[in-house]
Amino acid sequence: MLWSYAMEYECDGCHHHFELLQPVNTCPDCGGLLEIQYDMPGMKRDLSPALFSGRERSIWRWHEFYPISAPGCVVTLGEGGTPLIKSVHAAKELGLTELYFKNDTLLPTGSFKDRGFSLAVSFAKQLGLTRGLTYSSGNAGASFAAYASRAGIHATVLVEYLANPLKKALIAFYGAHTATLYFKSMDEITFMLEKAVKELGLYQFVNFINPARHEAMKSYAYEIAEELGWCAPDVMVHPVGTGGGIWGAWKGYRELYELGWTKAKPRMVAVQPEATAPIPRAFQAGKQRADRHGDPTKTIAQSIAADSQIQGGKRVLKAVYDSGGFAAAVSDDEIIEAMKLLGKDGICAEPASAAGLAAVRQAVRQGTIRKDDRVVCVITGSGLKQAYLVQENIPETNLQLEASYEDLQRLLTSLWG
Repeated sequence: MLWSYAMEYECDGCHHHFELLQPVNTCPDCGGLLEIQYDMPGMKRDLSPALFSGRERSIWRWHEFYPISAPGCVVTLGEGGTPLIKSVHAAKELGLTELYFKNDTLLPTGSFKDRGFSLAVSFAKQLGLTRGLTYSSGNAGASFAAYASRAGIHATVLVEYLANPLKKALIAFYGAHTATLYFKSMDEITFMLEKAVKELGLYQFVNFINPARHEAMKSYAYEIAEELGWCAPDVMVHPVGTGGGIWGAWKGYRELYELGWTKAKPRMVAVQPEATAPIPRAFQAGKQRADRHGDPTKTIAQSIAADSQIQGGKRVLKAVYDSGGFAAAVSDDEIIEAMKLLGKDGICAEPASAAGLAAVRQAVRQGTIRKDDRVVCVITGSGLKQAYLVQENIPETNLQLEASYEDLQRLLTSLWG
């Protein structure tokens, strides 16, 4: 049995194939996005769900599904294996029988980016790379910095000027060189990065431009399906910035279905804020590519505030269309209400993460999600990354007492009766 069943790259655009262990980002021939292909017949022959049951609960439990052939190159901080929490309060309020939260706020740097960077940095180490670059709105930069530092890779992060100060500080805290990036549109960033690949031969860690990062997000499918008794949920909801999370998860569910480990695949739901919603707008129009739309400065959902998508968001839209899912745009007011509702279930989520639950509430009202659907929302980042929003939206108590038994009795009588 092999440690990895990865075989080669295939370009989304020209469908040319390329040898796997070379430091490439986009297709050398046409500039298209590269996708890693696997020996599925070999996996079907050699692997079974029982094989994984005794392994450590991390993304590396599923190493056969990744492009790492040298175990000694693995760079890990214990990412993956996060709890799938069945909702009590939000499910009741929304009238859902089975609503679950995949709580990735508990990952090492507080966001789901740790899955992708553990794999991408490990892959870079396997390729013999000693430096790398990524663009970030905050969470990705911190995660890249942490894993690159661990691996001894010199990390440079272009962090957007809209990122909050805490996220910027965390990137430097983990040891990366940072530069504040100013821009008018995400289109400018994409053009800059793709040209740097062609002209400078610069290896990057940006989702999709890097062909390995989203492979780690397949672990969502493996972890969730296993916990549900090797059944896929009916609906999986994911906030979308560049879209590596939803695309990787969809690829994982397709692999499980092809292997015969699950009998169905979920409907994938892509969520963006109303202020910048190129994917929902493209979906509503039935388009295969998303046009630039919106203003990233007009939403609190900073982590997913992109007014355009890498290569038109075609992978995200493909995941939505092929799965029979949908794309939703939610307002900041809906996001704040979802943050409060998640709090009742014991989860402190940043606005981008809470956008998923906001979309579920919206879809239940519209009848797009049925009451008996089994729904999983990925909670992608901790609310402590934007703690000021928690403070602003939860009023400070006006209850007071002196440290006396009588005052305590009066307080508890007023609260409990």
